[in-house]
Amino acid sequence: MRKATIKDVKAVIFDYGWTLSDPNDGGFFSDVKETLAYLSPKYMLAIVSKASGSTPSERIASLKSFGVYDYFSSILFHETDKDGIFQETLRKLKVDANETAVVGDEMKREIAWGNKNGALTIWLRKGDFINELPNKETGNPDFEIKELSDIIKIIK
Repeated sequence: MRKATIKDVKAVIFDYGWTLSDPNDGGFFSDVKETLAYLSPKYMLAIVSKASGSTPSERIASLKSFGVYDYFSSILFHETDKDGIFQETLRKLKVDANETAVVGDEMKREIAWGNKNGALTIWLRKGDFINELPNKETGNPDFEIKELSDIIKIIK
């Protein structure tokens, strides 16, 4: 399996909670609009997230009211099967994992899936999983960032 590099990336898949939004207050982080506006002309954008704390329809409504819903080519939430919706997202976007960047805050979910499947992995180290460090099972992320907008520096 070939691992994605920056030049391979055609799509960027984001987690929702602690990546785009703060689950404690339900609001979006201040750099979300700027980051998505920068990325959307260059890449297909998607959300893959475990639905907890709010319903998928509430999250969709939040994305619409914040004005970022239209940046995404695919938005999938699932209560338990996050691996399955990653695969469904790849099919929907017509890309392989090694043409994808996965951005998330949780080492055991997003980063582990991305590493296992050959995606470029970007760990947003904030929120509840800030101390969940890489291990043999998850692998190391390709990049570690502290703010979502740090992706722009990686992509440039």
